[in-house]
Amino acid sequence: MTEHLKEAGYSGQIDIGGSRSPVTYKLKACREDDGAFHVAVSLTTSRDWLLKHGFRRQATLVRQGGYQMPVHFEETLNVADNISVTLRADDAVIASMDELKRKFPELQAG
Repeated sequence: MTEHLKEAGYSGQIDIGGSRSPVTYKLKACREDDGAFHVAVSLTTSRDWLLKHGFRRQATLVRQGGYQMPVHFEETLNVADNISVTLRADDAVIASMDELKRKFPELQAG
């Protein structure tokens, strides 16, 4: 059985080749039966801003504290996609609570 630990939104920035825009990103952390922690990271942003800055499939999320991680769109983005686009990072699988706190310090707040 999966144990839900925390799900919250945080302020960050999306970076495409040095062009940045503010975004809110979501972290969802849970502990699986095997004891490992899984963290899913996603954000929703403007399709038009992404296209204007040359985005096709991948960008960088700059999280609180300056931590950076790649986020991607499932396919190549184009004007036929929804006006709001969800980008996701590959799920992080972390072995210990100490490592979880080190890699995702924002989960400790509040």
